[in-house]
Amino acid sequence: MELDRLVLNTKGGREFVFPEALSNGRANYIIFESLIRSVTGLAKASGSDHKDETGRKYEQKSYEDPDLYPESKDLFRCSSSSTFSANNHGPKVDAYIAAGEYEKALELCKTTGYNKNDFYIFTNTGGYTPAIPFRFFVVDKNVLVENLDLKDPRLVSKTILFNMLKSKVKIT
Repeated sequence: MELDRLVLNTKGGREFVFPEALSNGRANYIIFESLIRSVTGLAKASGSDHKDETGRKYEQKSYEDPDLYPESKDLFRCSSSSTFSANNHGPKVDAYIAAGEYEKALELCKTTGYNKNDFYIFTNTGGYTPAIPFRFFVVDKNVLVENLDLKDPRLVSKTILFNMLKSKVKIT
């Protein structure tokens, strides 16, 4: 889906353009979650970002698109934000990894996030700009967990995920 810009229109006819809103993580988080719900028919969920009509939960994560950021690292964060280094469970996960206890780190990541979702939606919205199309894909949680980085279970490889993709659908 090709995007142009984010515009706020007032009832009085004024137009405000927000050029940084699509690239700023704080701003684009809600914008792209809403866009995903609009194009997929998913609903807003509590505890996860989205749910479908059967109650299955979807968590949405972003990555830096290689077309915009060719030098971007292959590994990116896909676990619950509570497991990031500066957050609640982050220090515990860091300590497990430092001690070579990957399975304990993985289990903590599962209980705080992975096991709460059925699917993961990955969007190319990390530092997004409309110079490239908006893209997303969905991965079953079990497939994601099977392909997590073997050093840090909070990370996954873009290359591995991209190589799983079977088909493309263009949304206009």
